[in-house]
Amino acid sequence: MTIPAIAPAAPGTGVPWPPGLVPYVTRWSAEHELPAPVVPARGGDGIAFADEHLHDRDRHGVLWVRRQVHQGGGIPLFSKVHSVRQRYAMRRLRCQACRQPADRNEQGLLWLLEDGRADRPDWPEGELTAHPPVCRGGCVEKVTEQCPHLRDNWVTVRVREPLLDGIFGRLYLPGRPLPVPATGVTRLYDAPDVRWVLASQLVATLAGCTIESAWAPRPSPTTGARPGPAPSRTGVRHARRRRSR
Repeated sequence: MTIPAIAPAAPGTGVPWPPGLVPYVTRWSAEHELPAPVVPARGGDGIAFADEHLHDRDRHGVLWVRRQVHQGGGIPLFSKVHSVRQRYAMRRLRCQACRQPADRNEQGLLWLLEDGRADRPDWPEGELTAHPPVCRGGCVEKVTEQCPHLRDNWVTVRVREPLLDGIFGRLYLPGRPLPVPATGVTRLYDAPDVRWVLASQLVATLAGCTIESAWAPRPSPTTGARPGPAPSRTGVRHARRRRSR
């Protein structure tokens, strides 16, 4: 699961994507969700796959989406993340852009977040995020250039204790004969309905946070234009930690 040496062409240009430009966790257009019928779990407590395998669930018993792994296939979808690579980067604390170990110093690991200091005085302590950490060496610039949710304004934060304690995914509701897909939700692992979620991203609670530096919007190095606000790429808002309902 590495970025190809020869990248596919950017749409409409015939010019390949510059090597290393696409962040590691970005989903590509050829990486489709694999068909897997969702059925009621045994006992009726949650969901399951009709042909479920042991690796379909994490150690908390939560079901995970099945998705093709074809990094470099088609075009990069910068507003989407790949569930396998995102989960790997979060669990191993790897950089979301290059897959190398995230930068760490005496204050903790380096995280890149949308600036939420106006939300509350103790921000970002207790934030929930589905975005893996980052490293130095140009990756901060790469992520802020290519990831829509960070183009407007962002901060770098040191985190002493990232707690991998939740998931983001598609909530299903009980139905007959099959569970009914509802909406995207963030749930902590101790939430009573977490087994009704088809997970697609691992979520961390950020504890022991120190704001390192803040950045204002800057001109794009590829277009020269100052980027404007864009939608969140995951639907997981950075929210103060609270028990899921």
